[in-house]
Parts: sequence; C-alpha cells; structure tokens
Amino acid sequence: MIDDDTLRAALDREWAWCGLPHPPEWVSLLGRGESYAAWHVATRGTDVVVRVVRRPTDDLPRAMREEFTVLQLLPEGVGPQPVALDESGDRLGMPAMVVGLVPGEVLTDPGDWDEELLTRFARVIARLHDRAYTRCGPVGDPQRSAVSIVGAFEAGLGWWIEHQPEVVSDPEVLALLPGVRAYLAEREPWFEPVRRFALVHGDLVAANVLVEDGEPRLVDWEWAEIDDPARDLGYLGGRLASEGVQVRLDRPAVEHLVRAYLKAAPPDLAATETVESLLARRDAWEVCESLLSSLHDRRLLAEGRHEPGLTERRIAAATAGLRDVAPSAG
Repeated sequence: MIDDDTLRAALDREWAWCGLPHPPEWVSLLGRGESYAAWHVATRGTDVVVRVVRRPTDDLPRAMREEFTVLQLLPEGVGPQPVALDESGDRLGMPAMVVGLVPGEVLTDPGDWDEELLTRFARVIARLHDRAYTRCGPVGDPQRSAVSIVGAFEAGLGWWIEHQPEVVSDPEVLALLPGVRAYLAEREPWFEPVRRFALVHGDLVAANVLVEDGEPRLVDWEWAEIDDPARDLGYLGGRLASEGVQVRLDRPAVEHLVRAYLKAAPPDLAATETVESLLARRDAWEVCESLLSSLHDRRLLAEGRHEPGLTERRIAAATAGLRDVAPSAG
C-alpha cells in the first residue's frame, strides 16, 4: 500500500501526467476499497482522483484498462472523466489510474431519498442506458445473447465456493440457498425475453452515488459491463438494504424509482419494458446481490477485517431479510 509521502514524491515528478498544471498543493486519502485506494490530488482550480491498486492486478474484478474504457463511454455528467492510465506502475510506483473528481456526498438516510432525488437518479441511469447493445458480457467482448439471473447467481456463488468455501459452508448460508435459488428460478422467465442490453454500472449501491446540489453522479466503475438494464435499479436499496452501503426504501419508493426510470428511458428500451417487468427483474437482482454481499461481510468478519458491530448487523439483517423474502420450502 502506497503511503502519503511516497505518493506525494511520485506526484511531484508526474503531475503533468495526472492532468495537473503544476505540482500538487493537496494530497489527501479519500478512502480504501477492496481493489483501490483513492487519493484526492489538487492544485488551485484543478482536482483529480488518483486510484492506486491495493491487490495484484490479475485479481481485480475488471482489468484496469477495461474500467478506463468504460469511463470513456459515459455520457457527460454521469460519472468521472478519465484522465490517465498506467497499468505498468512505472509512473507512481504502482499501477494507477487518474480520473476527474466527482464532488458530493453519500446519502444512506431514507429521509434524503425523496421522490425528487429518486427521479433524478432514475434519469441519470436512463442516460447511461441510452446506447443499445445486442450482446451482453464484458465491455470489450460482449458475446452472450441472453441474460440469466440464475446463471449470474450461480457464477457469483461459484467464485465463493472456489475461493472461500468455508464462507459458503456456514450452516446459516446453506440454509438460505434453497430459498434464494427457488426465488430466482421463479423469476427467470422475466429475463428470458430481454434482448436489449445496456452499459450498466454493475455495483450501483448508494455508497457509489455522490449527490451535489441535488444532482447524483456515479463513481467506482470496476464492475461495469454490458447487461440487463434492470440490474442498475436493484442495488441502490430496498427492503434488503445493507446498512451504510445501501438505503432502505419502502415499496412505494422502489416503485416510484422504476416508474421514473421507465418514463426517462430511451424509446427503444421503453417500448420493450413495463413497470411489472422491470420490478420483477429489479427485485431478483436485489435478492442476488444481498446474498452475495453477505458472503463478503462474512469473510471480513472471519478474517478480522470487519467494522465491529456494523458488519454483524449487516449479516443479521441480510439473513433475516432473505429468510422473509425467499423462504425455503424445506
């Protein structure tokens, strides 16, 4: 992990590469995720974010170049502007990318997400989904002609079984799987007709939405791909919201979000969707994400990398919520 002094020394050499007019006057750590540490780097009048990898590049969910390509495809005002990319690590001593600063704050209080903000959020997603794709998959090579929620869930679960089998073998997790699988299988028919795909953020939890003066913008694009547009409606929050990451939305709020999205959606997408179809798939994505995210929290807890109290509450809430939403027939 690169520290402040090492990064500052590197930036004093590479400030022009970072898009700065002269050496930085401000270097401050914004936060650390699983894949990147993000630093706010600024001179008077110019602000960028330097994202430095925290794990081997081969272990990143998406290659750095693929995420950088995604940023180049974004409509103006949806997310950060791409500035520079160095996969070799020659510039700063570690592989890094530089993007424009997106100002704003994360809002996870349900009281902040009124109908106006939900409507504006829906419009941002609709703008992101404007371009139609006939295949889904990685941005650089979308080859699949259909999307399957059952397939997406089993692929995600398969990663955990291969890399962290002890997390999946927890009796509490094993007890949840039959109900979740049955719930997703029941909704699979809603996915079968989908043939109009879009560039999706892929991890659009509330923690990846920054709001400035009532306008939401989207950050952290490492999970972006070509996929079902309804996926980006399922992660902000709902009845299964993860504390501190998502926002707890009641059913009327969820339905308002979907209706606002459908109203703002590009005509070719709106022609193939209904509120019912989007809600059905949105709900399935929410259940899928809740189970898989809870496995991540369980791993953090087992490894002692958790936030005491908060992580335990997230696990307990996900477990109780999934039992309620997707009870096992057994």
